[in-house]
Amino acid sequence: MPQVAPSPKKSAIGGKQKPRDVLPEQMPVTDDVTAAKKPSGIKRVLKIILTTVMLVVGLVFIYLFLLLGEPSEEVKNAAPAPTEAKIDMPMHAIESPGDSNVQSIADTFDAPVLTLYGSELSMQKSRIFDTAFQGGYARRVTISYTFDDGSLLLLESIRPTSAISLLSSSDYSLQSGKLYTLGGMSAARMDNDTQLCIFSQGEGVAYAVTCPQSHAEDVTILLRQTTLTNPSVSN
Repeated sequence: MPQVAPSPKKSAIGGKQKPRDVLPEQMPVTDDVTAAKKPSGIKRVLKIILTTVMLVVGLVFIYLFLLLGEPSEEVKNAAPAPTEAKIDMPMHAIESPGDSNVQSIADTFDAPVLTLYGSELSMQKSRIFDTAFQGGYARRVTISYTFDDGSLLLLESIRPTSAISLLSSSDYSLQSGKLYTLGGMSAARMDNDTQLCIFSQGEGVAYAVTCPQSHAEDVTILLRQTTLTNPSVSN
């Protein structure tokens, strides 16, 4: 038999070690509603700043909307820009054969005049005259150029712009399939059996190029050579 008794194990003396609670500590159950955690001071300050900024931005947008949507007093009180409805005093017609001084024509017309620049066509004649229109007169400049076969290309400047109706006739039909450029301005085209007309509108002046149908294929090149000659003086 063994002389010394085995020493007892610690577990046998102290009992089993109490198991460790791994669950989070539960709040005590009471009848009182648990108070929500108060936000930190920094969050409250940031919230106030953000609200203030949004309010200011909203007010700025409202101010700009009212400012842009409502015309200013200057605009309200400003008189509308005068438009030339007609010419009351007619002038004596001026006709110049051959190559005319286009600058002098523009000065007499007192508005930009449509001409050709760098073209091989020779100027046959120019004419400045008035035509009865709406109880007054429309002032017109016509400049004729000659093709090799003797047919004429006619460039016309006419004011006021409403007098462009004098260029049309019942046998013209509007061609809506293509846009053109006349003297740097957008233009349209109308045709009849014998000729075509490219027309446009500038500031207070209407312009037109009338070409025989036999030279319709030359129109694209001729339109590139159209230009406006401005008056050097204002009457």
